Amino acid sequence: MRKIFLLIIIATLGIASCGKKDKVKLIDDKTGKEVTIKVNRFEDVLFDQSQKDLRSHLQKNFEAYKPLFNTSLDNPEYYEMIRSFAQDTVMISTYKQVKQIYPSLDWVSEDITSSFARLKEQYPKLLIPKLYSLILGPADFSYAYGSRVITRPDFITFAIDLYSINSFKNNKYYAHFPKYICKMLDSNNIVPDIMLSYIRNVATIETPLAEEKSNASLVEIMIERGKFIYAAQNILPSYELRSILRYNKEEMDWAVKNEFKIWAYLTQNRLLFEKDRTKYMNFIVEAPSTKGIEGSPARLGEYIGYKIVEKYMDKKGVSLKELLETTDAEKILRESGYKPKK
Repeated sequence: MRKIFLLIIIATLGIASCGKKDKVKLIDDKTGKEVTIKVNRFEDVLFDQSQKDLRSHLQKNFEAYKPLFNTSLDNPEYYEMIRSFAQDTVMISTYKQVKQIYPSLDWVSEDITSSFARLKEQYPKLLIPKLYSLILGPADFSYAYGSRVITRPDFITFAIDLYSINSFKNNKYYAHFPKYICKMLDSNNIVPDIMLSYIRNVATIETPLAEEKSNASLVEIMIERGKFIYAAQNILPSYELRSILRYNKEEMDWAVKNEFKIWAYLTQNRLLFEKDRTKYMNFIVEAPSTKGIEGSPARLGEYIGYKIVEKYMDKKGVSLKELLETTDAEKILRESGYKPKK
């Protein structure tokens, strides 16, 4: 199992929720009582400048934030990395900016709680996880972006500094992030990113991932991702599809307007059933655009995959759990009858 190496990162030294609230109660299976998944803000603990003894302060909070520590604070080298990070002047400034942007994350707590309540209707055995925000700090942008959300059955972490990155000016630790990555790191993407990761890595852990097969076809990956996007949209009804797809308004409008053009490109170039990833990676990877289609946003394969799944669900009306457990992508494509209008 992957571990959270918060301090490997260290070693390299008003916001409102989207749309209308649609609160659903989350019930604790053991007590039968309503619960809220609160955001535990580790950045507040780490950068608490009122503490004279950082080691004692962290030790007091160790158990509450244990998933975020790599090892015991008794390890002198490990503690020194933490101390250096917490006392770094650039990181202190970063923390202050983050707090200005996100003085409260109660809206994240509310939206995550409601989405979990909906998801547990399909997967009642899911644990109610602890939720932590943290400041990731200096790291290679690809590693940082890939680690912005980490989901496990019992806890979730998200890097609140990355979702503040568009407000950082002249910050040397984040200046190397490409613009196409930064535009996908908006407050509107926090909750969708968390739930997409959780659905993929926890809720459906028993279902084999097509994407992990070396010979997976493009249509398999498209529809698999489309299923996750469809599921996220259903448990996050107050969020726009574009936030789940990580598109801005212009990109979403382009995809909708050019749906037939995208499909024609895929079919005419015989890419749907292609198993050589070098020939179709441009449709599923993060990039400034989808290579080969002028003026397009990235990851058009995800958008078309979602549209196929949407059409399939309109026709079949199966449960969300049944959809997520259906691994036959060609069956979904065939039974969807998907054919965009010109």
